[in-house]
Amino acid sequence: MLPAEIEKPLALIELQCQAVAAAVASGEPQDLDAASQGLRQAALDFSAFMERTGAAAHAGPQLRVRLKKIATQIGMQRENLLRRSALIERGLNALLPSTQKNTYAPGGRASMYRGFAS
Repeated sequence: MLPAEIEKPLALIELQCQAVAAAVASGEPQDLDAASQGLRQAALDFSAFMERTGAAAHAGPQLRVRLKKIATQIGMQRENLLRRSALIERGLNALLPSTQKNTYAPGGRASMYRGFAS
């Protein structure tokens, strides 16, 4: 068991991670923004606390295990956001084809025969 002064802010980070995951799943941009800001602030507060108190030296392997779990969750959320972004982009391109980026210049019959004009 971690000391209470470490447990409380760490539990808040885990709670905020869950809120971000729920916001990603719901697809609501405002919820995602609020949850992401909450996670960011909780992580900053935890980091400042750990630096200020030097508590990391006394926490032991339990802290590392929980921090690794949080990092894994954040990585999965990032991947889910990338997937959602690609899905939204495909949907947008289906609805508004003019938003697609062309890799090559548009071709046509005129460009093929440009050198053969008499």
